[in-house]
Amino acid sequence: MTRKGTRKKKRFRATSLPVLSPKTLQKGRSRTQQKRTRTHKKKESALKSLSRSWGFSHYIALMLIASSISALVFLFTDATFRTGAPQVEGNHYLDAQQILQQAHLDGVNIYLIDPAEASRKLVTFMPQIEKVSVRLGLPDRVLIQVVEREPVLTYSQGEHRLWADAEGFLFPMTTELDTLPKLLDEDGSASVDGSHLNPGVWQGIQEIAASISGIDTFYYRDIYGLFFISPEGWRVYLGDGDNMQHKLAMWQTIRQQLLQENRTIKAVDLRYDRVYIQ
Repeated sequence: MTRKGTRKKKRFRATSLPVLSPKTLQKGRSRTQQKRTRTHKKKESALKSLSRSWGFSHYIALMLIASSISALVFLFTDATFRTGAPQVEGNHYLDAQQILQQAHLDGVNIYLIDPAEASRKLVTFMPQIEKVSVRLGLPDRVLIQVVEREPVLTYSQGEHRLWADAEGFLFPMTTELDTLPKLLDEDGSASVDGSHLNPGVWQGIQEIAASISGIDTFYYRDIYGLFFISPEGWRVYLGDGDNMQHKLAMWQTIRQQLLQENRTIKAVDLRYDRVYIQ
């Protein structure tokens, strides 16, 4: 039994002739090498294809970037897009040159102009303007359309002279308008903040002008309020703007009585329920 076991063990360990054959070994190596070569060529081909694809897309991207930069440089530097003298419309009291000096839009590249910001600056630095619209047109056109505040009263406080619009807003006057009624603020108390008239004062002036003809100059002092000088030379004190219609009705009645009495009068005080005559 020992011999049979030994023979079987030797037979199992015996080397196969085909495996040890040089030709078989060569064929195996050759096939392995071919597979490796094919795999390498496939990888190389794929890398070359990918390289060609990315190179082309990058080239196109660079071309687009360069074109965009060139276009931007042209738009922001070429003299074609520099504005000439803007056109001004809607101004009646302001000189167009004054508006252009504040606008600072002459000779500016049109692509650097923000119409909303330009409009805001004009309204801020020129209180005579109530509204303004800045419009742009290629290649270099600028149109400034303004709506000016309409003056209805000339306000004076010392040497300081302003206009007031229908809302009592005070703004610099640009010329003399003799047709406007005048308010002489003797101590500066007729204005709330230097930019607006006291609402009661402004309302009182409007009611007086509508009720009494021939009165175009009004006065204001804190101690007396609103007053005017009658055609007879009398000072007529009206106080603040409260109950102005009643005060004016009293004035019409008292004036007729005083004219009939032919008295020497300096002032008629209508600020209180009882009328005082000096």
